[in-house]
Amino acid sequence: MSKQNVLLFLLLLVAALSYGQSGTMRVDSLRARASRAMRATDFVKGASFYQQQAEVEKYRTAKANAHYNAACAYARAHTPDRALIELKAAAKLGWHNVALARDDDDLASLRQLPAFDAMLKRMAKVETKQLNPRKAKLVTSDIDLFWKAYDATLKNPGLKEEIYQAQYFDKGSIGLQDYFLSKIRSTHLFVKNLDSKRAFYPAIRANTEQVAAMKKQIRAGFITLKELYPPAWFPNVYFVIGRFNAGGTVSGNGMLVSADMEARTPDTPLKELTLWERNNLGSLEELPAIVAHEHIHIIQKKTKGRTLLQGAIHEGMADFLAELITGKNPNARLMTYGNLHEKDLWADFAQEMAGTSWRNWIANGDQETDEKPADLGYFVGYKICQAYYDETADKKQAIHDMLNLEDYPAFLQKSRYEEKLALR
Repeated sequence: MSKQNVLLFLLLLVAALSYGQSGTMRVDSLRARASRAMRATDFVKGASFYQQQAEVEKYRTAKANAHYNAACAYARAHTPDRALIELKAAAKLGWHNVALARDDDDLASLRQLPAFDAMLKRMAKVETKQLNPRKAKLVTSDIDLFWKAYDATLKNPGLKEEIYQAQYFDKGSIGLQDYFLSKIRSTHLFVKNLDSKRAFYPAIRANTEQVAAMKKQIRAGFITLKELYPPAWFPNVYFVIGRFNAGGTVSGNGMLVSADMEARTPDTPLKELTLWERNNLGSLEELPAIVAHEHIHIIQKKTKGRTLLQGAIHEGMADFLAELITGKNPNARLMTYGNLHEKDLWADFAQEMAGTSWRNWIANGDQETDEKPADLGYFVGYKICQAYYDETADKKQAIHDMLNLEDYPAFLQKSRYEEKLALR
């Protein structure tokens, strides 16, 4: 091994050991201990564990969430001064979900305090800045970081995990770090996916590097949404290279889009991909619709509960409105099968829609076959939203109703979807 490679190895080893498996185990232990303390209503002890978790978490969002949880615990313990200190620490790290803080029952003891109200107003200023569709940041720097790390691994294949951790995730944007926490979850799994697609990733490199050229079309979708729904706000969008298990997601810091799942060309090698992966690999032209889908999830009203009907309408609404905004349905592949089997799908869905299991309808890629696609809950939700939109004379009001939905069974009834489907 050359002196240069020895030095690189030592630097990466130090970076890995500074957190590594022991750090992950300590975080998991603190989370578990905090949860046990909260269940036992020992709120002060729970807050203490959350504070310790905030100290050892690697990424900023995880630290902020731990401080917020500590604030909730102290508030439930009726120690408002400590709760406000923790809430301030969360805000300093970028936590600014005013709606959640205002409605969270855990913070009920703080609501009459002027200091709490002042803190919410400061958080609201962050959200106010997001009202202009032309000012949202479209961040593609993580794609560049990935390819630099990728090139480094070609020279040092025995250090892949250490290189990606130090040169990609640790140097990445807050959006990439959020995506790591929610979808990638481990550097080992990340590298395992890359190793299973040795021909695929080099082939899509040029397309992923063209994502920056799509910013104009993406921002045009923002402007259209603002016209259709004036209260809309526009958080940042982060484009990353992920683990090929999700086209996109959202966090408190914005929209997170996996560029490697939107980089298909006619000559892209597909042999290494599973059936679900092949069917969910989009093209660069579809990227604005993917962003629009995730954007709808950002601005949808958050409600309690998780029935299948609620989940399907949430996802189907995102597809329906994305198509309205960009002209493309990000899950158009579901339409061919769905339209041919719509009555049978509805009969099966109706039997499960009041329950809380999404297993057969959403995020069920393991059920994908050549004959029947997965994720057909998106199709059902799309059709319900389409029916409601068609049924409502004032189209802007229909969009407003969707984005502020609370009563899902009533929405289904008003859409007349089931009634009209039976008449076909």
